[in-house]
Amino acid sequence: MFTRMPVRAAALAAVLAAGLTACGQDAKAARNGPERGRVLGAEERSVDLAVGERFTVAVPDNTSAGDRWSVVDPRPDAAVAALADERLDLPEKSKTSDGVGGTRFYTFEAKGRGTTAVTLLNCFRSYCNLPAPSDENRKLVVRNTYTVTVR
Repeated sequence: MFTRMPVRAAALAAVLAAGLTACGQDAKAARNGPERGRVLGAEERSVDLAVGERFTVAVPDNTSAGDRWSVVDPRPDAAVAALADERLDLPEKSKTSDGVGGTRFYTFEAKGRGTTAVTLLNCFRSYCNLPAPSDENRKLVVRNTYTVTVR
């Protein structure tokens, strides 16, 4: 009787630990946000979707170095495609090292038939806001436009 008790306690502890780990994984999945749908590659600038489908634009982002990505005008026609989620994913090493960048994800959902454009701007270190940015600073400002067609 006395020898079985520690074995049972150990087994119960293992079952509880496995349950907590599974709950932790579910919580982590929930934090990762909505389904991203098709993730566009670096050179892709257009996407065809059906109503209800999602697509994601992934851009390298390092806010500690001065990256400042945002969706800019002209904004997409919300009746065709609407921003569903924006998330910055950082690697584990960013918690222990300064200046480590990650990936910013912009997820859009196809709302209705039509064509629209999504424009993302990386206003690196606010250079695009300068009254007269130098040619060198202009090279650091990135504007990507994506054509979205919903059928």
